[in-house]
Amino acid sequence: MSRWVRYHFQHLRRWREYAEKVARAAAELVPGARVYVVGGVAEGRITVLSDIDILVVVPRGAKRRGLARDILLKAIDEHGLPWDAPVELHVVEEGEEGEYTRRPHIRLH
Repeated sequence: MSRWVRYHFQHLRRWREYAEKVARAAAELVPGARVYVVGGVAEGRITVLSDIDILVVVPRGAKRRGLARDILLKAIDEHGLPWDAPVELHVVEEGEEGEYTRRPHIRLH
């Protein structure tokens, strides 16, 4: 197994810790936001190509432009998320989360 693969799996094993850091940052930036882990990690399907998909559901009318970037920067700068954590954020308004939450998911906040 290559060093990169081992390194990537070390990150993926810490998915809950990373997701909690993102959830805290999201809650601080958008009161009332709901945060879920979705995708392969939530379904127990982790591969070398996996990332940690995190869904942030914001109240209707909340500013979304640049929000994913702002959440990640806050999680990195203030909550210790590694800058190279394989996290992918999906930001939607309330009512748009159905496609994500029809499949297995884990609610964090």
